[in-house]
Amino acid sequence: MKDGKVPSGLAADFVKETLAECREATLPALREVVEGLPPQLARIGAYHLGWREPDGTPTGLHAGKMMRAALTLLSARAFGGSTATAVPGAVAVELVHNFSLLHDDLMDADELRRGRPAAWVAFGSGPAVLTGDALLSQALCVVAAADDTPAHRAAEALANAVDTIIRGQAADLSLNRFHVDRVSTEDYLAACAKTTGLLCGCVEVGASLAGAPVAGVRALRAAAWNLGVAWQMADDIESIWGTAADSGKPPFGDLRQQKRTYPVIAALRSGTPAGVRLAARLACERAPVEADLPVLADLIDQAGGREEAQRAARDHLDRGLHALGQAGGEATSRDGIAALFHYALDRHHWQRPTTRTGTVTEGTAQ
Repeated sequence: MKDGKVPSGLAADFVKETLAECREATLPALREVVEGLPPQLARIGAYHLGWREPDGTPTGLHAGKMMRAALTLLSARAFGGSTATAVPGAVAVELVHNFSLLHDDLMDADELRRGRPAAWVAFGSGPAVLTGDALLSQALCVVAAADDTPAHRAAEALANAVDTIIRGQAADLSLNRFHVDRVSTEDYLAACAKTTGLLCGCVEVGASLAGAPVAGVRALRAAAWNLGVAWQMADDIESIWGTAADSGKPPFGDLRQQKRTYPVIAALRSGTPAGVRLAARLACERAPVEADLPVLADLIDQAGGREEAQRAARDHLDRGLHALGQAGGEATSRDGIAALFHYALDRHHWQRPTTRTGTVTEGTAQ
């Protein structure tokens, strides 16, 4: 990798091959853990992961790209670790990821996950939360099962990642209660820990299992943190302006829930007429109705919120790639991590040309 650029022709083919290899190596162990849970929790976990229908009928599918597992594998390889060495870490980060999704869907009242009813909708909130707890418990057990020093470092890294995710989710819940005059980008970055925490954990768990030096782990963490912020910003953009085909969820999702995402905060802090009108609308006590959502999205766009979110995401991606270049280790695996970084963001369609979501006039924007 040179100057943070992925070698020509590497990204698409390498990512597809890496994700396929990672699924082949990781899925059997992941299935064994999930199917070993108590029957009701195993059924919910398998449904959430896309393996089964609500009645338990196999789908023949698997949910998600398993990018976090791939990130763990590549981080281990960068420092001489084998696939077999990294698989427990890859399984653990996937379990933590899905624990957080089960809880997050309920806390955010998201009724869809990957285009079908979320687990809490299909099975009830209590069983969904308990299933998430069970996945978290198993994640810690998987990494702790090994008794060598690298595994102990990996277990500590995973525990720290979980703590960071929880702190970030708490900040995210607080963020949405801030008044429009109060909310800031610093508040937003604190909430991003729910995304950055696990990505930092992925690279640290993988590198730790391979016995990586402290300096290399530190550089990988910096890279993953910046990727996480860029990823969250891209997700924010997609949640407002994306389509159901992009995300499996209806458009305007974050606006419907009045979430203080980066495009919203950037628009509120823009000092533009559209930003002022947006603040007035968001400050009122009435929750937005469906007809309001395209208007709010257009005000954010007019105030520069989408453009600023795109710029900031690109900036954090560049910082992440620069930090990755300082990590040392084996170059091909680092290039693979860079390819995953690009893939993770590009799949959000966050750099599509800006188009207006509707026509907003002085009258309708008040």
